[in-house]
Amino acid sequence: MLTETFLLPFFLALGLSSPIASREESSASPITFVIIAARSASPVQLQPVNANGNAFWVGKETTSYCPLTDQTRCPQGKSTIFAAGGGGASMVCVTLIPLESSRFHISDHYSTFLVNAFEQNVVVPGGQQVYVASNGALRFTTAHSAYIPAGSAVQGFNATIGEVNGPLGRFNFSGLGATGFLACPANANGAGPYQVFANVKGLKNTDVPGENQDKCLGFSALTAPVDREDLSAFVWQYT
Repeated sequence: MLTETFLLPFFLALGLSSPIASREESSASPITFVIIAARSASPVQLQPVNANGNAFWVGKETTSYCPLTDQTRCPQGKSTIFAAGGGGASMVCVTLIPLESSRFHISDHYSTFLVNAFEQNVVVPGGQQVYVASNGALRFTTAHSAYIPAGSAVQGFNATIGEVNGPLGRFNFSGLGATGFLACPANANGAGPYQVFANVKGLKNTDVPGENQDKCLGFSALTAPVDREDLSAFVWQYT
């Protein structure tokens, strides 16, 4: 069992406070969380899943952008934070509204996405939607764009959130005939970093970096909640 105590060094390394108590996915407030790869005795064990280049990776840093001339006013997040919740037929997108100086205020805005869609914690209005491309790659939309390639899936996601001093939750995807997640090495020799894929039906060697799906590592996507009032976690937009 992985608990907060066991993972505290992980959170400190990410520059985050420890996880907050469990919340139900149907609560009025959005759930914010990080995703942690788990595969014992492997290079991806207990490594964060980060947004980088409109894709998700294990072994790459989170990349983000802030357009403000005064960079001291930009959110300083270094982690990739996901948001889910809202209940009913919509999910909550967490938006940061810049105020004076370096202060930010969090307000809730209901998106038009269906239940089981996921977005990330960003300042960009509307957020950035997470989806699985037809080749299985876990990806996210470019800021200020709703474009998602044909054949992609935005539904089929499910998240359960862990609790303090208790077991962690799980992040799953059941669309496109998927059976779990894969961390596929960028290099043909099997060395990382590792791009994240859903193990979709019909996945081919040519779909993954390195062009050898046998080198991909199946892993469990664990979730740990992050305090939505911890503004140090947020970014303006992911890139």
